Amino acid sequence: MKRFFLLALLLFSGCAQLPPLPPTPANQLESWRLNGRLAISTQDDSWTANVYWQQNGPAYQLRLNMPLGQGALLLEGNDKEVVMRTANNETFTAPDADALVAKVLNVAIPVTNLHFWIRGIPTTKSAPGGYTLNEVGQLQSLQQDGWEIVFQRYVNVHGIHLPKKIILENNSFKVKIVISQWNITKISKLPPKPLRVQR
Repeated sequence: MKRFFLLALLLFSGCAQLPPLPPTPANQLESWRLNGRLAISTQDDSWTANVYWQQNGPAYQLRLNMPLGQGALLLEGNDKEVVMRTANNETFTAPDADALVAKVLNVAIPVTNLHFWIRGIPTTKSAPGGYTLNEVGQLQSLQQDGWEIVFQRYVNVHGIHLPKKIILENNSFKVKIVISQWNITKISKLPPKPLRVQR
């Protein structure tokens, strides 16, 4: 009887669902600009880059500039196609940003999920494996799609609390993102941005 009770308890606990997250204005945020810094480390290597991200609905520009002239790249895309341009005038296209970044840079940066995580919310593509909230109801940690995401600081941007510092980690590497500036004013279109290598 005791063994049956323990088995039933495990089955019911396995079926339990996480409670819904409290609503946040960040869910409705469709347009933004941000500047920040990205640091990626693995067991064998590490590198940093300055980040510029401009989003307008499904269309986006994501630029990474590595320090000391090490290189730069620009991602431009939407929900149907993404184009990558490098400082060496190379151009790559793919329907999926994650696959393109992994193929060209050999680094599995979850660009698609970052569209959500950068705002402090889970991606709608899959259910979270778990999460914790801070004392004011914001996401403090999130487990999703094989990643552990920790939101260390938030900043108030025109009444919307958005992440200031995020750490992402999986079995292969660790990513730290520090956002120096958010701009969430309405953006009518994405202007062309020249790609320059930082020196």
